[in-house]
Amino acid sequence: MKNFHAIIFDWDGTLADSTAHIVRSVQYAFENNGLPIPNDEAARSIIGLSLDDALRQLNIPSEVPLQKLINDYRQYYFAKTIRLCCSQTHCPY
Repeated sequence: MKNFHAIIFDWDGTLADSTAHIVRSVQYAFENNGLPIPNDEAARSIIGLSLDDALRQLNIPSEVPLQKLINDYRQYYFAKTIRLCCSQTHCPY
């Protein structure tokens, strides 16, 4: 039997479907910045793009700082991810 140094999993879209979580994170970022909230279809349509390109595709106004939207998206996404994962495991968070 071979010894492996690492095992790589294709998590997103293979072992787990995070589509709804990504959609809600996009919607949160827009809502948190007082912008019209993209509907589910629009938010799903940008999945797979880099985050900055994805948010630009949703036609954010030029006066809204892109980095603020990115930070809000990440804050929501990672906070919810930890809660989702920890609710199914024994993690200390």
